[in-house]
Amino acid sequence: MISMSSLYEHNDYQTTLETFEEQVNHGDCTFINWKPFKSIHKDITKNKCPICECLLDGSLRRMTNRGSQEVKATLDHYRPQEYYPFLKCDDKNYILMCSECNAEYKKSKFPLFPLNSLRWSEEQFVEENPLIVNPILDNPLEIFDLVFRLSSRGKKVLELIPKESTGYLYAKALETIQVFGLGDCEENKHENSNIHNCRIELLEKHYDRFYALAKARKVGKDEFLEVLKEHPENYHYGFTKFIAKEQFEIIE
Repeated sequence: MISMSSLYEHNDYQTTLETFEEQVNHGDCTFINWKPFKSIHKDITKNKCPICECLLDGSLRRMTNRGSQEVKATLDHYRPQEYYPFLKCDDKNYILMCSECNAEYKKSKFPLFPLNSLRWSEEQFVEENPLIVNPILDNPLEIFDLVFRLSSRGKKVLELIPKESTGYLYAKALETIQVFGLGDCEENKHENSNIHNCRIELLEKHYDRFYALAKARKVGKDEFLEVLKEHPENYHYGFTKFIAKEQFEIIE
């Protein structure tokens, strides 16, 4: 998972926000108004989904009843409009996700801690404890670790696991992993087999991409940097940050 903590400091953010607010003042905000923010979000993540870290360059595709479909970049409401209509035009409620994480996994889910606690009001939402990670506000390194493992069906996958063992951050990690299908991949299945297979394929690609880097980090920092130098395209992945801090386990 990729930290987006620098989003609001982006050079183009304030100008984009001013243009957006002018449009909102002349009518209701629609998706066309949100589009300028998408390019800024993508710049922060280096054209990757901050949740599942898939590339948003058209290289990831999923099978559907009508053939192959590209996994695209979308801009989602972190707090769903269904429950938070007063945040519909709030730029701080927008977050980049791939079309799979957004439309097929998260949808309008927004569980709170403790489970089933309901606020969802304009006066009280700031007091909520969301159970879905927001990579703009949350530090993924404080919430997750990584695990390289062999699934029960023989798939080599890279998954997220909770960093903590109890408490709010543990519950937040667990719920986020379950909502987005980022852990226990054989048990935590999406109801649509094509969507599930696409997510498994992505977790396998992540394993292949980062396994050598993790093995090198087990040897030492210099070895890690040497492997990273050979694959500089991996530098901007959130997974690389986890590996650099030794927040991972290899189960073989």
